[in-house]
Amino acid sequence: MTQENKTIILGVTGGIAIHKSVDLASQLVKQGHSVHVVMTENATRLVQPTQFQVISRNPVLLDLFDLGSDWKPVHIDLADRSDLLAIVPATANIIGKMANGIADNALSTVAVSVHCPILIAPAMEQHMYENPFVAANVQSLKSHGVEFVEPVSGDLASGKQGMGRLNTVEEILGRINQLLNTSKDLRGKRVIVTAGPTREYLDPVRFISNRSSGKMGYAVAEAARDRGADVLLISGPATTAPPTGVETRYIETTLELQEALLERFDQTDIVVMAAAVADYRPQAFSPNKIKKTTDQLNIPLEQNPDIAQVLGERKKRGQITVGFAAETNDLLENAQRKLVKKNCDLIVANDVLAEGAGFEGDTNIVTLLDQSGHREQLPLLSKREVADRILDRVVDLIQEGD
Repeated sequence: MTQENKTIILGVTGGIAIHKSVDLASQLVKQGHSVHVVMTENATRLVQPTQFQVISRNPVLLDLFDLGSDWKPVHIDLADRSDLLAIVPATANIIGKMANGIADNALSTVAVSVHCPILIAPAMEQHMYENPFVAANVQSLKSHGVEFVEPVSGDLASGKQGMGRLNTVEEILGRINQLLNTSKDLRGKRVIVTAGPTREYLDPVRFISNRSSGKMGYAVAEAARDRGADVLLISGPATTAPPTGVETRYIETTLELQEALLERFDQTDIVVMAAAVADYRPQAFSPNKIKKTTDQLNIPLEQNPDIAQVLGERKKRGQITVGFAAETNDLLENAQRKLVKKNCDLIVANDVLAEGAGFEGDTNIVTLLDQSGHREQLPLLSKREVADRILDRVVDLIQEGD
């Protein structure tokens, strides 16, 4: 199927953010998708099914025992021909039913009948979203490959501010299209992605580190997984949960990162080095906490190994290494030097002082440089979109080398 004729089931529950589902249905239809809406009873108390029917130009499924135009039950027919089930908004109720295999209405029955990707966009009060039972149900679904568009912080139905507000239609629409359009062009490839910061300890409680959140590397690992790769994520202490379906190994120091990489490098096709690695480490580690005894504390540092250069010198024909250049000045000049010195096939350069391109955020602005002299400057994009653009270029490099 092409993007223009995908069949999407839009599950709609009784959340106050249901008006965004109307907009989402409209946007999906405009893109050429065939949209089939399944509503819970509580959802019909907030929006009339007729509104979804007019927008989608398809009947709205309300009752599990609705009769279709042939002998096959409607929910089974929909499940058999759907390319994606998106539940927007998703209440704690539907999340709990799905996590426990409960099928007691049209939507929950469709949810346990489909054999296509499932995307859930939760929306509820913060204390509900953070309830340990709800959190356990969310984690259970994620562990089985269900994708989530996480809620955001903002105004809630209670009038309070907090986490639990439905994400934007644009974000949900983008994630739907990513799931629908993901090709398997990395199937059979073994990929290592490094992410997050490293820590270099002074004593048992203090360390030298940086502001890396790991979000960029985690997005690359997730994108590589979606494109069919066998992914190992080697992560420093990050602020986000690793993607499901990805083998994850945690490290702290630069030396631990190097050891983990070298263990698997020879059997790997692609390495994307998104981790923010400390260039220096303390010459000596104090086994006890360093006490405040003088006005100044001098800490001699020694250089860490240049992991990207080590891999660049060691790689065999056909292996691809991707480095990152996070700079504050002379971006392209510094990135070009790294590309040559470290023998990378691709460098991802970003100015961390630019608005929207720094550490800890959800967006990035990068320029891709390769050994042929090709430079591609990307606009402000989400880190997941940047990840896919990086992997697009990696696929090009693989094909150019064949």
